[in-house]
This record gives sequence, structure tokens and C-alpha cells, in this order.
Amino acid sequence: MSAKKKPFASQRYRLFYNIVGLELALHRPKIEGRENVPDEGCLIVSNHVSYMDPTTVGWAVAKEIYYLGRKSLFKPPFWNWFLPLCNVLPIDREGHDISGMRRIIKMLQAGDSVLLFPEGTRSPDGQLKSAQPGVALIAVKANVPILPARVFGTYESLSRHTKSLRFHPIRVVIGKPYRPTLPEGRLDREAYDRVAQEMMAHIAELK
Repeated sequence: MSAKKKPFASQRYRLFYNIVGLELALHRPKIEGRENVPDEGCLIVSNHVSYMDPTTVGWAVAKEIYYLGRKSLFKPPFWNWFLPLCNVLPIDREGHDISGMRRIIKMLQAGDSVLLFPEGTRSPDGQLKSAQPGVALIAVKANVPILPARVFGTYESLSRHTKSLRFHPIRVVIGKPYRPTLPEGRLDREAYDRVAQEMMAHIAELK
């Protein structure tokens, strides 16, 4: 059984959380289903339509979690120092980052919560896309609850086509945690694909 974690294990993260809350207040955020967030570690999965999604989901679940950022973001000296302070972990999105995936699995098994976007990148039109199988591998190996979430309004606030931030209302819906449905027999790529698409189905159900 995963160890329980305090909502905010560090004052540093609490400060980060409160700053995000001040910015999001301008978007009149509404959170639904926050009572579904488990005390123990979990794998949080969400749709992805904006740069705002990581901090928005992190604020919505109201507990200390970890995020993923592509390694290139860590190259400038400032960001190499600042991003780890915000619980952002470097990940190689260009290839198969086996060491990065193992690190995430160990963190989940140790009771930490990690946010992943099954689609892998921001949706160009705001609609849900297919999931990547890698996130299913993490879910199966970690064997922790999966917490689905869906963000509305961040695409209108700051999509990949938007040059400036717009203060559009934001709503986050958090579903109930679940365990993935594992097919019988050997877990091959097709099996992981089904687990990944099951995640997207749970996200799609959130309205």
C-alpha cells in the first residue's frame, strides 16, 4: 500500500501553489470533484490543450504533485534552477526515456503523485486526441490509482495559436480514481494501447 502524503510536504510548494492560485483567480476557476483526490500517491492524467494545464490541474487537486517538462526547457541556467523548485522533472520527449520512466514509476510507488498528459503534447484544436502507450506502461508498472481530470477553458485562455493570455473562465473536473483494466495473457503493445485509450475514455466522460 502506498504511503500517505501530506497535501503540501514543503513550504516551497505551498508558496508556488498560492502564486498559481492568484493568477487563476483572474479566470474565475471552478473545481468539480476535488473530493475524489486520494490521500495516497496517484497517477493524475488529464487532457492537454494549453501551457496552463500543468499548473491549473496542480492547483485543482490541492496536493503536492510532480510535473514533467521536456529536457530542453532546463538548458537555460535560470530554468535549470527554478523548474526543480516547482517539482518539474526533466523528460526526453524525443526518444524513449527509459531512465525517466523508471524514476516516475519509483516515485509513484513511494507514494508521490505525478501528473501526466496521455496525449503527449498540446491538442492543436482543443479536442481530445489518442493517448501514447508510454503512459500506460507507467500506469501498469507503478500499480497505483489513476486519477482522471479534464480542463475546460485553458484552450480559450492560451492555446498554442494564441499570442497573448486571455482571461477566459476555467473549469476543472476531477473524476474518481480507478485501476486499469489489464487484459489476460502477455502485455504487448496492443494491450498497453488499450490501457492508454481507457485513460482517454475516462477523461472524455468528464463533462
